[in-house]
Amino acid sequence: MRRVERALTKMEYLERDQAILALCRGRTVLHLGCVGFTDCSFSDRVRQAKESLHWSLSQMARVTGIDSSAAVVREYQRLGAFNNIIVGDVERLDELEIADKFDVILIADIIEHLSNPGLMLEGIKNFCWPDTQIVVTTPHAFGLPNYLRFLTDRFHEGAEHVMTFNMHNVRNFLERHGYRIEEISTCWQVYAKQRGILFTLGRNFFSYFPKLGGTLFVVATPGWQIVEPREVAAHAVHNHRQCQA
Repeated sequence: MRRVERALTKMEYLERDQAILALCRGRTVLHLGCVGFTDCSFSDRVRQAKESLHWSLSQMARVTGIDSSAAVVREYQRLGAFNNIIVGDVERLDELEIADKFDVILIADIIEHLSNPGLMLEGIKNFCWPDTQIVVTTPHAFGLPNYLRFLTDRFHEGAEHVMTFNMHNVRNFLERHGYRIEEISTCWQVYAKQRGILFTLGRNFFSYFPKLGGTLFVVATPGWQIVEPREVAAHAVHNHRQCQA
């Protein structure tokens, strides 16, 4: 089948969490690497549960989280913070007992941690509707903030980071695994506000030059399926079951 090229949504400079929450509100969400705070201690990761993106998502969407931090997840459960996180390896999703499909699959700041991120992209295919939105955020290799930090010897790489992406190879990466890119933007994260006037100046600058932003914000959809309304798909499944009965 001939591929139909579509124009990307205009690049913007977004506030990461607010953009994600707006996209996920009232929908079913699979949140990969949901614990976050990977450079923090065990106690800090537990303490910051209610400051996490997963906490905010859980207040407005039907969320299933997956994370390999078993001790942290068990402590969350003991404290009653979360009961919607499954302990698992996102590179071995076929081993998890999840039968659902999701409206949104969120891959927020995790692909740079993985040894084989392509295995994750293959694994999530089992959880996709034809119109599922896959949201990927990851540090931007060509982002100006980290380049300036590098030039001034203030750059700090995440303790678990093993690869970097730019807006070109992240597209290659997703398309290699059959996904169609709908949007590539950049974004800032909430802790950036701590920089005061520098943050305000930077946000104004990157609003005009978003391709220099420090974190990529990518939205993709399954490119290997023909999109059809879900009511039609559900009706087809119902008819098939009736024929089998």
